Amino acid sequence: MPPFSRHGSELDPPPDAVLDPCMDDPAAHRVREAMRRHDWTEVTAFFEAITDPDDRAFHIGVCAGAPGVQDWITEWCRAQPAATLPMVIRGAHALSRNAPGLAEECLSAVVARDADDAVAWALLLGAARAGRLDAQEAKWRFERVVALHPGHLVAHAEMLAYLGQQGGHDEALGFARDAVGGSPAGSPLGILVANAHIGLWQSLPRAGRGPYMAEEAVRDDLLSAADHSIWHAAYQARPGWPVIHNAFAFAFVMAGELPAAVEMFELIGHRVTERPWAAYRSDPVAAFGELRQWVVDWTDV
Repeated sequence: MPPFSRHGSELDPPPDAVLDPCMDDPAAHRVREAMRRHDWTEVTAFFEAITDPDDRAFHIGVCAGAPGVQDWITEWCRAQPAATLPMVIRGAHALSRNAPGLAEECLSAVVARDADDAVAWALLLGAARAGRLDAQEAKWRFERVVALHPGHLVAHAEMLAYLGQQGGHDEALGFARDAVGGSPAGSPLGILVANAHIGLWQSLPRAGRGPYMAEEAVRDDLLSAADHSIWHAAYQARPGWPVIHNAFAFAFVMAGELPAAVEMFELIGHRVTERPWAAYRSDPVAAFGELRQWVVDWTDV
């Protein structure tokens, strides 16, 4: 993995960008392969060694997206009815398939057995968003997660998405700023500010998008969030880190902060994520390549 530090070197030749659900993480590839083999003994052993709530959330997502999981996950749930792990994975998979009712059922069963399962609570917040539950319920679920793990990345991302879905983009931006401002230096929550501005950018008519992102206040907001987060010496890249850097890369490009965008593209290399590039083009890899080349062309001038 490249060092996470600020510098001003030029971009290397374009890499072969790919969408990798494991985000180039060897451990994630191992657990995804175990899921593909229906080897729930190995999957269980894998999660016994993962204690960080954000790391668990990332790897639960990897398992939920494994090929064919819907064809056998219920078998695991029936074989080990006292286990919560297969139910969390089943709930996460249901959420990814836009089946909030099933997700709600699975994840509610999990927290009824283990009220301290931060990942299940975070996914229940996602179910609240997908099922369009009321704001009071969403806030209550969010508070349950952050009481267990104050900086839970998935929970914050889901709360931001919930607020944006309700049309409260200004409220979402305020939430993002407050969360980042209240987080320790080096926290990955800086992504919230980038995603909040991207969400507001998406909500605008096309003619208003460029001028919005070019506003000095927006650019300062993005740079400040990066300074507190990914550019801080305390920042540590953890499993799933490309999500954070892809979001900042996109936001910096749209804001015209080209030196910052160059740095993000260097760090990302070939590790493209679907979001936020799919907001620019239906093919996120093509969008990544196009905007990366645009940055190269302009910084070479």
